[in-house]
Amino acid sequence: MRRDAASYGCNACGAQYPIRYGIPDFRLKPDPYISIDAEVAKIEGFAVAGRSFRELVRAYYVLTPECPPELHSHYIAAMAAGINRGAGLLRRLRLSFPRLGTARLLDLGCGTAGMSIAGSRQYGEVIGVDVALRWLVMGQQRLREEGVNVSLVCANAESLPFHSGTFDAVVADAVVEHVNNPGAMRDETLRVINQTGAFLFTTNNRFSLLREPHLRLWGFGLVPRRWMEPLAWRIRKTPYKVRLLSRRALVRLFSGRADVLLPQYDEGELGPRNEGLRRAWTRLNQAGLFRVLIRNFAPQYFVMGSRRDTPRAVDGD
Repeated sequence: MRRDAASYGCNACGAQYPIRYGIPDFRLKPDPYISIDAEVAKIEGFAVAGRSFRELVRAYYVLTPECPPELHSHYIAAMAAGINRGAGLLRRLRLSFPRLGTARLLDLGCGTAGMSIAGSRQYGEVIGVDVALRWLVMGQQRLREEGVNVSLVCANAESLPFHSGTFDAVVADAVVEHVNNPGAMRDETLRVINQTGAFLFTTNNRFSLLREPHLRLWGFGLVPRRWMEPLAWRIRKTPYKVRLLSRRALVRLFSGRADVLLPQYDEGELGPRNEGLRRAWTRLNQAGLFRVLIRNFAPQYFVMGSRRDTPRAVDGD
């Protein structure tokens, strides 16, 4: 791989990968929500010099009428809680795999880099990857404001531009449901972690008893998949490219490679909006019978795994 001021070039095949806004763009496929040209045009519309991270986010939503205002505050609150949530997830991964190194962390599907900021306090080097260049541009400003040095890369989770064994840990918060090929994401994650490495994915449950997290609609996961996007347009006036998986589908997808566990969060990790729900879940989750009854209808799951020669210190669910 060779680099000049504007792009990276593959020595083997001759492919060129542009550097946009200081971020290398190794995508083989665009974000399913927007073409690359349209995304660049949108970035030009909101990425005005001198704007803060919060101002960039607000400006983005002004330019995105297909994302209704009733969902904006929900998404922004999730971004705000991302650093605390990320710190908690990284702590749980290390408790389960105490042999993890601390050299390199991959924040896969990093969005606006909340997890990356948390990871920079524990790892020598953090790389954030996302298919959405627009979120990475916002994340750049957030990193500047936090005074954190994290490398950002635009790429597909199913085709990562890193050598095998590069990372001590990979964490992906609510990403599996957004990729075209979850099995390829799983395999790429296992490829890029080193021999003592491990990974933690969080993912929302299709059959959760709570509202669908992207549209905030009750029972949406029960709708046949072919009706989901038409209904999203009809009810929320927004596209819907998410493919939430059930516990059964996750167990099948990660069989022999990872455990599918009920989630656990500490105070502050889900933000003030969800603190009451978190407390209720924590209390109920202490009852063994509840855990058995609820496990197929939980709001979310942790998927935790490693190279096969990396023992776990804590058994899950």
